[in-house]
Amino acid sequence: MEAENNRDIAKSVFIDVLEKLAFMFGDAVPKDEIPEPSSDCTEAYMTFKGPRSGTLGIVVPTDVCSEIAANVLGMDIDDEIVIGHAEDALKEVLNVICGNLLTALEGDDPIFDLTVPLIKNISVPEWNSILESADSIAFILDESPVLMYLRSND
Repeated sequence: MEAENNRDIAKSVFIDVLEKLAFMFGDAVPKDEIPEPSSDCTEAYMTFKGPRSGTLGIVVPTDVCSEIAANVLGMDIDDEIVIGHAEDALKEVLNVICGNLLTALEGDDPIFDLTVPLIKNISVPEWNSILESADSIAFILDESPVLMYLRSND
């Protein structure tokens, strides 16, 4: 029951942060309803330690990074600055989601040590592996498939 409640909180935090920070709108969807991405993807992930420890990650089609950056920066998607900061924007979104999620799960008092978000490019088969894992949540974000996962070390 607690795991399902944690998933609901994670879904809510993800949707809220993307709406407020990147002006993008998403919905959680059943995993069997999410389309496979048409190209390689970008994964941003970070670890945290405190009252609970684990890894939080987001996986998006690589072109979605530019959309996030354009929205966060308030610039045109084709601007060179946007293209140069696409991965940084995804890392920042992940960082904000992580902070908000840990506060939503544990309250304001606990202290967590967070690592700097890391980025890696992944293939569609790697996407499918993350999709099939029990700790992933599927979203449609402005018509694009997106995954988030929360892996516990506890």
